[in-house]
Amino acid sequence: MAATPRSEPDADASTNSSLQFGTVEALEHVSKLTDVGAMTRLLHECIAYQRALDLELETLLSQRSDLDRQLSNLQKSAEVLEIVKVDSSFMLSNVTSTSSLADQVSAKVRHLDLAQSRVQDTLLRIDAIVDRSNCLDGVHKSLIAEDFESAASYIQTFLQIDSKFKDSSAADQREQLLSYKKQLEGIAKKRLLAAVDQRDHPTIIRFIKLYTPLRS
Repeated sequence: MAATPRSEPDADASTNSSLQFGTVEALEHVSKLTDVGAMTRLLHECIAYQRALDLELETLLSQRSDLDRQLSNLQKSAEVLEIVKVDSSFMLSNVTSTSSLADQVSAKVRHLDLAQSRVQDTLLRIDAIVDRSNCLDGVHKSLIAEDFESAASYIQTFLQIDSKFKDSSAADQREQLLSYKKQLEGIAKKRLLAAVDQRDHPTIIRFIKLYTPLRS
């Protein structure tokens, strides 16, 4: 009896575990298998691959609670961040409002300072007018009483006030003061010459001293 010829081993009988299950190439490879041994080995590999997938799935499922907890924490963090965002927007609005209010208050303070400065200047000018009038009245009375020292002092004070507050409305007062000054200078000159002629040293010194305030 002739020996039955042995079939040639399938070219794919040497299939190894490098096959990537789940791919189109793996499916095409399986459909071409004709060797039972290769099919058996591939089946065992597929079972091993399935078990590996099951283990990986179990591992992932065991981590689910932790993942759920982390997801919950993330959601809470998102809620907190949203609250912080709202609070930040509210705070920014308050800061902007406060800044605007501060600018308004600052402007009002500057306005009040300016108004106060003007009022103060007006009061000083009013005081100057009153002081000028008092000086004129004092000069007049002192001349009548021949209290020439007091008259010279009033004239000096008037001129000092007048140099500090230049006021066109005080022209009449200034003219009156200059008239009193001229009158006092005439009296001082006349009395001084008479004292010199009489060699009255106390009187000479008295009237010479009058020229100092009159030159102010």
